[in-house]
Amino acid sequence: MPLRETILEAISNVNEELAIEGLKEVDESTALFKLLDSLGTLDLILELESMLEEQTGHYIAVANEASMDEKNTPFKDIVTLERYLQERIEHAIT
Repeated sequence: MPLRETILEAISNVNEELAIEGLKEVDESTALFKLLDSLGTLDLILELESMLEEQTGHYIAVANEASMDEKNTPFKDIVTLERYLQERIEHAIT
């Protein structure tokens, strides 16, 4: 499954519980960090880690201290998150 589809599925899965109106239909510019509170962000991180491990066969640590900084967070939008996850996957696999 392409990475973008994985991200969108993870958001959809998490939003089944959260029911955040702004996450019902997401696009490249959806401001994830502004829509998700800390528990929602944690839920998304755990969902992404689970899905990525299932797909790659490797544990991919999605979060680190820097990723939770509002200024530098990869959770700004879908494009930023996709770029960040691609780097994390490449680092974990190589």
